[in-house]
Amino acid sequence: MDLFEALATGDGYEREAARVRLTAGGRTAVRPLLDELLNVNSPVKPWELERLLLKWIPEHAYDEVLTALAATRDEESRRRLSRVFSSFGTVDRYIEALSHPAASVRQSAAYGIQSACSVDFGREPNPDVDYAVLIDTLIPLLTDPDPEVAQRVMWVLTMLGPGALEPLRRVREQGPGRLRAPALSVLAALGGEEALSAADRAAVDRLIRIKLLDDRPRSLDVCFTSWIAVPGGDQRGIAELLGLYEARPATFELGLEVGAHDSHDGAEYGRVYVTPEVDGWTLVLGPWCSPTDEERAEEVLRVVTELSSRYGRAHAYYFGEQGGGSGWLIAENGTVVRRCRGTWSDKDAAYGLGDPLPEERAAFEESGEEEWADFAPYLAPELAAALAVSPFDLGPDTAVRGAGFVALTPYAREHGRPSSGAYAI
Repeated sequence: MDLFEALATGDGYEREAARVRLTAGGRTAVRPLLDELLNVNSPVKPWELERLLLKWIPEHAYDEVLTALAATRDEESRRRLSRVFSSFGTVDRYIEALSHPAASVRQSAAYGIQSACSVDFGREPNPDVDYAVLIDTLIPLLTDPDPEVAQRVMWVLTMLGPGALEPLRRVREQGPGRLRAPALSVLAALGGEEALSAADRAAVDRLIRIKLLDDRPRSLDVCFTSWIAVPGGDQRGIAELLGLYEARPATFELGLEVGAHDSHDGAEYGRVYVTPEVDGWTLVLGPWCSPTDEERAEEVLRVVTELSSRYGRAHAYYFGEQGGGSGWLIAENGTVVRRCRGTWSDKDAAYGLGDPLPEERAAFEESGEEEWADFAPYLAPELAAALAVSPFDLGPDTAVRGAGFVALTPYAREHGRPSSGAYAI
């Protein structure tokens, strides 16, 4: 039986014997194993070949894999070789490879460093690595001529812990100039606004104010979107009633970035983006606004009712475009008109208040009773567009008055300030 065929289809004894024979040649065994790994029609599972290279003959395989990775041109081969190369765990050699002329090698070396050295999610630092040397080697690659390498290095630096803060601050203060902008982004991603110097925070505030001069609306689609809609443009009054504080000017782009950050990886209730007046309405965007979130529903019911007492009407909506369902809450003159949740959950009925809206009834008739359960989870944007303003429909032609801002919510007073990161402005 052919050794690769035995490795793919043999019994336990035959596979083990094939592994021994395939790797017995040491360095001379690497090339046949790589050829088989790159053969998309091979009967052997790629992970089996990767294991032989990484666990059985790593001391012979590293240089051969690096050479093959540098020479390959097709994407599938590059992907397979990169997966092997970044799994050796040899940080010292990865540091050497960061200066390799092939971008594919530099990118894979950076990913190998990420895998071996990241302290994210509570992982302990690698005791065999001098993180100061590693960080000093990575920082110049923030302006690597290959954008994928530069992006990977940026991600890696955010995962190496607080030891990266001071070297990045030195770059901000002393240069070189080409590294100052990416260093600022990494600082923000690594430690949030608190990681920036007072001068940098002031510079960011100035940039936001400059951008606001010609800021134009854009769709505020953040996958899991929750918002409150209030007629008119009384931002100050809305913020006061909602208990918002520490308001800071924000462009539509910044509001979108904050909303996206706060809506993923667990809902962040401590912050919202308040739009300027858009087509006659003010929108408050953030998970804190969800009318049908199990933790927030009753509080949102209260504040939307109070808003409607002051402004005549107020709405709240939720929409999860990746199958997350819909929710809507309509209040007028201090009275709840309707609350509904459509998420395919047996808990949906518990959120029902009031009679279906005329728009709901029309949608029900259009979809039919049998299809309603699958139609309702996608209804929130349509209702918002019909009854108020949908954040998904904002664009250059939207009528705007004033400027938006980001603010903290009462939740942040009790549970701490939300984490922040590097956001587009």
